[in-house]
Amino acid sequence: MYKWFDYVKENYNNKIHGYVIMPNHIHILMHISNQSPNISKLIQNAKRFLAYGIVNLLERDSKNDLLEIFQQKANHKKGSKHKVFEVRYDSKIIESENIFIEKLNYIHRNSCTEKWQLADLPEKYRYSSAANYSSGNGMYEVDFLL
Repeated sequence: MYKWFDYVKENYNNKIHGYVIMPNHIHILMHISNQSPNISKLIQNAKRFLAYGIVNLLERDSKNDLLEIFQQKANHKKGSKHKVFEVRYDSKIIESENIFIEKLNYIHRNSCTEKWQLADLPEKYRYSSAANYSSGNGMYEVDFLL
């Protein structure tokens, strides 16, 4: 995920303002520049980039059970060997500082919800930008908006 963040920042001048990487989904607060493909193309490219990386890691680690599941879901008629991600995604345009803060808090708290229980405090969840905002020491450097 972090390699893809680097890619969109370096190649499109996009900015990552906040994120949380969950076991089966991700939330990202991203500024998409005029140099960037539209959101649909950006997500399509991200899924392709990430799927190749995931499949390579699974092959390296001989995780054949997972590889078989991804192979069964693939559309072989279109030349796909694996299907790692769902087709859909959600995107929202943030139009105010209040909405930005609301969404940032939501994604940071995601790891601490009753459903997930991945950390007792948002800043303790390693795969989140919460620590960036609380102490300035997150795992991946984000672009602060506020």
